[in-house]
Amino acid sequence: MRYLAQWILFCGLVTGLPALAQQAAPVSGYRPGSSLRAVPVYLHNDDGRWSASLTGDLKDAATELVEIALPSGSVRALTKPPPSGRRQCLTKMKDRSEFGYLECNSAFYSVNKGSAAASTLIRGVLTLGILTAADAASGNTSFTVSIDQPTLDSAVAESRAVALAKESAPLLEYRNLYANASTPLHLRAFIATFEGSYDPESLVAQAKEKLPAAIAREETQVRQQAMEAATRAEVQRQQEIRRQAEEDALIAFRGRLRPGDRVAAMWRDGRNLLVGMVVEMKPPLAYVQWENATPAIQWIRLDNLLPPR
Repeated sequence: MRYLAQWILFCGLVTGLPALAQQAAPVSGYRPGSSLRAVPVYLHNDDGRWSASLTGDLKDAATELVEIALPSGSVRALTKPPPSGRRQCLTKMKDRSEFGYLECNSAFYSVNKGSAAASTLIRGVLTLGILTAADAASGNTSFTVSIDQPTLDSAVAESRAVALAKESAPLLEYRNLYANASTPLHLRAFIATFEGSYDPESLVAQAKEKLPAAIAREETQVRQQAMEAATRAEVQRQQEIRRQAEEDALIAFRGRLRPGDRVAAMWRDGRNLLVGMVVEMKPPLAYVQWENATPAIQWIRLDNLLPPR
């Protein structure tokens, strides 16, 4: 199967895949050059035995979620830390329906005092003297957890999760590329990559069906962008026309100035306007008597003078 990594950068994390992912036979597993960087795998514990699947329900306390990095096969649990920036877990956080999949309720994390305590706290069991009846009722007993690497490694090995991830990589990448192919360029590249070779779910035909609409959408976007660019250019042109007209008017005003003409000038602070009368002209200077400035009379450059408002 040919890959087109030069035109697509995908995140490589595919979630919520349908059960068909477990049924379609992959062509040959992960290959160097693949744009897929990791595969999420669900691990399910059934009476102490671990099995791996591409689908799962994290509301089930017996189900865990890990990420298999490719091609190395390294594994990490995809749990979240305690919510709201907390540093500690609470016993009530065992409820995944309310709190989600957390370090606090994962079998791959144990209480720092020991994994036996973790089991007791997370399940709220009144044993080992760890919980009182009041603690269990409130669910607010706090504790901290650490990754239980031996348990994680054992579950991954027993379930053959790494092998499943590598074997499923072509199918997942195929789906990932299709899901992210929305432009004519990407759709054509997807078709060229998979047509006549690896197309287990007939996505090439679906890509061909999507292509006309994608082309029309892109043409509409191009026209809209051209119109917006033309509008911006016209706004800038009109602004330049107004600026030039104002500049020409100022030049004409300064060229007509004679003693006795009223003028204005902006004060140094850029906010207050000075108002006065021209007493004498010696271009490029004018001798102006101000009505609201000190000194009341001074020489000022013509290009600083404005029409009175």
